[in-house]
Amino acid sequence: MESPYARKAPSVQQTLDLFKGKWASAMPPALGPCEAGSARLFEDPRVPWAIEKLAELGATVAGSTVLELGPLEGAHTHAISQAGAAAVTAVEAHPEAYLKCLVAKELIGMQRVNFLFGDAVEFMRTIGHTYDVGFACGFLYHMTNPVEVLELLCKRTHAIFLWTVYWDDEFNRAHPENSGGAGPVHATIHQGFQHRLHRHDYGENIAYGKFWGGKASHAFWMEKDEILGALRHFGFSRQIVVQEENPNGSALRMVAARG
Repeated sequence: MESPYARKAPSVQQTLDLFKGKWASAMPPALGPCEAGSARLFEDPRVPWAIEKLAELGATVAGSTVLELGPLEGAHTHAISQAGAAAVTAVEAHPEAYLKCLVAKELIGMQRVNFLFGDAVEFMRTIGHTYDVGFACGFLYHMTNPVEVLELLCKRTHAIFLWTVYWDDEFNRAHPENSGGAGPVHATIHQGFQHRLHRHDYGENIAYGKFWGGKASHAFWMEKDEILGALRHFGFSRQIVVQEENPNGSALRMVAARG
């Protein structure tokens, strides 16, 4: 049986290799040459866009408290911290992703960041305080009750950045391989907001070593107009919305704040 103990002096690469072959993110250039993932999430232009647009709504990230849902490997968390956030609380439910966040935090030296292991939705249900800003990038379309997530974000924060894939009949007809085995549409209501949900099954991807979806074997996707409508229903009527190019489905990036 091979010993799990390290036999070499500490190094960035040796630390990253604790999760060899399982990283999504390429590490920031400041760490020097190293091998991790390929996605340039530490240089993601969505974060500076969000910070700029939030400021247009009067929500400045610098000096603010920020709640991030599903940080994955901490790339966006780091960018938010670098923008001067007073404190970033990032909640991650995937055990391996949480541990990778801790590795990234230590290697990069993230400041004013607290990674929590647990269910972000349950966290928002149970806390008794609010945050200045909420970040939910690539989170909503992995949920089984996405309107509750929007409700809780509106309840627990004063402004949000949201990036999500949404259900688009035209796109999914043209790309049936991305529709997730579309089933019947579910008409439902949550806290007075009527909406439709489209089931998306992960299928074989859920067994893939780099699966970073939700906890269930499926999720429910919302339609674009109903995402915006839900936010208005829960009080976030000031919105800046941009259509996003995305190969896996129609997507939007947006910021919103209470009207």
